[in-house]
Amino acid sequence: MKRIYESKYGKWLIFSVTSMANLVVSFSINSLNLALPTLAKDFGASQNNVSWLALVYSLLPCCTLLILGRTAELYGYKRQFKIGFFFFGTVCIAAPLLSVNLGTLIFFRCLQGIGYSIMISITQAIVSRTFDLNERGKALGINSVFISIGLAAGPTVGGFLLTHFSWHAIFYFNVPFCVLGFILTSFVMPEDKKEDSESKNMDWFGAILFAISVGAFSIGINFGNKWGFISVWFLGCMFLSILALYFFIMHEKRIESPLMSLQLFKNKTFSMANVVCMLSYLVQQLITYLVPFYLIDILLLPSDRSGLIMLASPIMMMIMSPVGGSLTDKRGTRLPAGIGLLFICGSCLLMSSLKQSSSYVMVILTLLAMGIGNGLSVSSINTAILSSAPRKNAGIASGMLATMRNLGQTLGVASSSVILTSRQLIYSKTTNLSDKGVYLLAQRDTYYFGIFILIVALIFVFLLPHSETNET
Repeated sequence: MKRIYESKYGKWLIFSVTSMANLVVSFSINSLNLALPTLAKDFGASQNNVSWLALVYSLLPCCTLLILGRTAELYGYKRQFKIGFFFFGTVCIAAPLLSVNLGTLIFFRCLQGIGYSIMISITQAIVSRTFDLNERGKALGINSVFISIGLAAGPTVGGFLLTHFSWHAIFYFNVPFCVLGFILTSFVMPEDKKEDSESKNMDWFGAILFAISVGAFSIGINFGNKWGFISVWFLGCMFLSILALYFFIMHEKRIESPLMSLQLFKNKTFSMANVVCMLSYLVQQLITYLVPFYLIDILLLPSDRSGLIMLASPIMMMIMSPVGGSLTDKRGTRLPAGIGLLFICGSCLLMSSLKQSSSYVMVILTLLAMGIGNGLSVSSINTAILSSAPRKNAGIASGMLATMRNLGQTLGVASSSVILTSRQLIYSKTTNLSDKGVYLLAQRDTYYFGIFILIVALIFVFLLPHSETNET
């Protein structure tokens, strides 16, 4: 088994397993969203209630990704990956069979979110541990492509399954991939070495504090627009999040086997790259959130054509991610990350200038620019985070990366929604423009916010050390 692992063929087989995990869990993010109106009708529930199916699948991973990155370090990457495929596949079989009401389906969706965390918390760590430094960037770049494929395939394949079968098929679609992933993991992935873990003690109290902190923050951000940002509920969530984070840090400093070694954050590359990761995903999600509204409400394109246009970005990211990874292997993080963020910045600038008379071809061009930027920047930033952490902390580094990605996406939706709504309200009172004119001005301001965030991210990129890797 060791010979297979050390061969180039074996390495890419392991890579295929992690890519399959990325594909399955990312497909499940968007595929079920199309079925929400159908589920509301089938279960006799309100749209507000069925929206919890989307919320819990993003909320649970925010709370558990870092924790499950640590469990892999302690108890084995191979064991956890096998459990992940088995657990996720079992939930996908049970959910449509046993969900007699919406509450039961939401429960299974929560379990699916935990399955998401079990695998995604360590996919990048497994790739990082498998490939040497001179080819790690390329491998991480290609691996991240499968997240984009899953996200892009979600609405397309999910819509087909929903049209020709039922919402049950959206769950069953994942099962063959989980079975194949479990088999490949069992036969291809090497057993973990005992010396990779210094201790078998899991910091459960720290895990609870971290989950409360991230969970309260995510809930507050998701519901802030509904509750009001000066409401007791929102302020209470933010206070609880900060308080739990404070106690988490104090607790981690005192114990011998912490959930997360705070020493990692003394590494400038690790700290700054995680910030850039969160900020870049914030803007990516901001663009992804706004574009469908423009295509459908302003250009009046049908949903199916709008969905095809939205594929431009992930397709270009698929092409450019390996390029970004290879460039990182040869030239370091700064160059590909900086160029990538500049492309996304240009995409935001072009989007901010869109008018009611603009062609959808212009939207495709801007989405292509966004895909180029994502492909170059994501692979380089991921490589920087994982290469700057010691090998023994690969699980924590991978879990932290995934947590920053989820938080960035959460903040992207929340910030774009808040800015868009508030600016529409202001322009409707201060101008005599039509509703579409008001929307376009509000959309412009939201993209300006995205450009500001990207400038901050670029500053952090150029403050990154030239080389600060840790292979121990």
